[in-house]
Amino acid sequence: MKYLVLIPDGMADWRVERLGNKTPLEVAETENMDFIAKEGACGVAETIPNGFEPGSDVANLTILGVDVRKHYTGRGPIEALARGVRGEIVFRCNLVRVDDGVMVDYSGGRISDEEAKKVIEALNTEKPYDFIEFQAGKSYRNLLIFNKRFEGEIEVKTYPPHDIQGRKIESYMPSDGELADILRELMSWSAEVVPGVTERANMIWPWGGGKMPQFPNFRRKYGLRAAMITEVDLLEGIARGMGIDVVEVEEVTGYVDTNYRGLVRECLKALQKYDLAILHTEGIDEVSHEGDAELKVEAIEMYDEKIVGRILDRIELDEVRILLLPDHPTPVKVRTHVAEPVPFAIYGAKKDDVKVYNERSCAKGRFGRVNGLELMNLLIKN
Repeated sequence: MKYLVLIPDGMADWRVERLGNKTPLEVAETENMDFIAKEGACGVAETIPNGFEPGSDVANLTILGVDVRKHYTGRGPIEALARGVRGEIVFRCNLVRVDDGVMVDYSGGRISDEEAKKVIEALNTEKPYDFIEFQAGKSYRNLLIFNKRFEGEIEVKTYPPHDIQGRKIESYMPSDGELADILRELMSWSAEVVPGVTERANMIWPWGGGKMPQFPNFRRKYGLRAAMITEVDLLEGIARGMGIDVVEVEEVTGYVDTNYRGLVRECLKALQKYDLAILHTEGIDEVSHEGDAELKVEAIEMYDEKIVGRILDRIELDEVRILLLPDHPTPVKVRTHVAEPVPFAIYGAKKDDVKVYNERSCAKGRFGRVNGLELMNLLIKN
């Protein structure tokens, strides 16, 4: 038996008034995801443990069976794992646009990879401290690395920039301790450097910092050789930290204009080579952060047709068990993640009475409400 995990980031949502008081998933035409639900069994999963911020790092680690209460240190160091870099402390470092003290764009106008690299080069050339280093990533997603130890625990408080769009940044600057003071200084300094390179972004925004983590090995935990297909460093870092092989896909964007054919092609190849394949896509989450309900409906329909449909058409259905779920909800109303259960469906499990895949239908499935840490076992053993 082969296993496939499909994770459309941020797909779950709240009911939207202008969509007839339905969620985007309820409005979208999703015959392929509905097939998985109808021919399998459903439920809702808690992917964000109490006390944790509803980030994709926490949610995806939970889905893959990692207890974040024991192993989580921050988002930045996970992305560092993806790039093969290390540091004493690592922060995710967005290139953002702030105008008149307001967070206008967490993605720096969707800055290109090439333009972002030029910004990072300029920051490294003019950096005010020898113990810091900026590491280029994909588009606005970069890293700030500290090669210096700080006394005691890392207490600095930071905020994801996608959580504060349209708000004054003054109340959301790094706080608590020496490290926070340095971060604020770097942010102010960057506002002098970044605009000299690009018109899209105008400063850095460090967040999600921590020390390098130690995750349990996926194969030792579940006895399966696994592969990760993803568009973002975060999931690549989770995979590398868990001993999951990473499959590269060319020309992916992390948005709704991504290389769907390439993602499907590499996923199908991975299913032939490995016991389990994980396909994580980012585009639906990105349009959710933009607050565009209609575009989210369109993005869900594209995902259903261009990802789920193409995969279902090309596999032997009696030889593959499929787990389908978003990692967390990203309601378009608030344009950020929330810590609420997500709908899941398992094709290959004993069928229940659910006929369509959405938030309300899956809640009536036979699995009920489960701890996200149980999902891998439900897929493999149920």
